[in-house]
Amino acid sequence: MTVRELLNEASERLRESGVDTPRLDAEVLLARAADSSRTALIAHPEAVPTAEQTARFREWVELRAKRMPLAYIIGSREFYGLEFEVTPAVLIPRPETEILVEATVDLLKGRPSVIADLGVGSGAIAVALAVALPDAHVYGADCSEPALEVARRNADRHGVGKRVHLRHGDLLEPLDGLDFDAVVSNPPYIRSEEIAGLQPEVALYEPRGALDGGPDGLDYYRRIVPDARAFLRSDGWLLVEIGAGQSSDVCALFRENGYTDVRAVKDLAAIDRVVLGRLG
Repeated sequence: MTVRELLNEASERLRESGVDTPRLDAEVLLARAADSSRTALIAHPEAVPTAEQTARFREWVELRAKRMPLAYIIGSREFYGLEFEVTPAVLIPRPETEILVEATVDLLKGRPSVIADLGVGSGAIAVALAVALPDAHVYGADCSEPALEVARRNADRHGVGKRVHLRHGDLLEPLDGLDFDAVVSNPPYIRSEEIAGLQPEVALYEPRGALDGGPDGLDYYRRIVPDARAFLRSDGWLLVEIGAGQSSDVCALFRENGYTDVRAVKDLAAIDRVVLGRLG
C-alpha cells in the first residue's frame, strides 16, 4: 500500500477509537516506522513503504487504537525544545510543566546554583534546568528505579550527566545533608477519585503513583512545603507545579510555613500553574 492509503486506513481506525488527532498521530507513527519525517511522507504520498515498515506501522496503530499514548509507542516526547526518552515507567512531560522550568531559570540564571528536583521521573525538568543553567548542579530524587534509569539516559543524551545527580528515595529523604538554592517539584496532584475519569491514555497507561495526589490532590504539597525549609539555603526558593483550582490552597500552605514573596505563575491558558515562595 502507498503512504496515502496507509494513512487513510490508519486515520479511520484511530478516529473510530476516539483518538483526538487521528491523522496527525497516523503521520507521526508512519514517519517513525519508515525512519522518515512527516514532511517527507506528505511530499511523497505515492511512496510504498517496505513490508517490514508497514507491519511495524500497523502494529503501532493498533496500540494507539487501544489508547496507548503516542509518546510511549514511539518512545519519546519533546519538552523545552529537547527530545526526551519516555517509557511507561515515567509520566509523559507536558508543555505546561515548562512554566516551572522557566520560572526557575528566571530566578537562578547567571549564577552558580544547586537545585533539587523531587519526583524526577523522566528527568525532563532536571535536564532542562541543567541545559538552561550551565553553572547549575541538579539533584533528582525518585522512588522508582526504572524512572531513574530513564532520567539517567536522558541526562547523558543531552550532555549534562555530570551535573545531574540522581538519588533513589522518597522526595527529600535521599537528599539528606544537602542544601539548595531552589527545590522544584511537579508532584502528583490529581484527586484520587478523578483518575478513573481521565482520558484513557492517562488513566490506563501512565503510572498512577505519578498522578494520585490523595483525596483532595494536596497530599504531596503538605509534605514538600514544610520539609523543604530544612533543605533550602537562606533566600532559597521552593517552586511547585499545581493543578487547576489549587492555587489558593497551595499559596496558603506556603505562607503558613513561613515562605515570603509567595505568588502564582500562570500558564498559556491563563491558569495558575506554578506556585513559588522564598525562604524568609
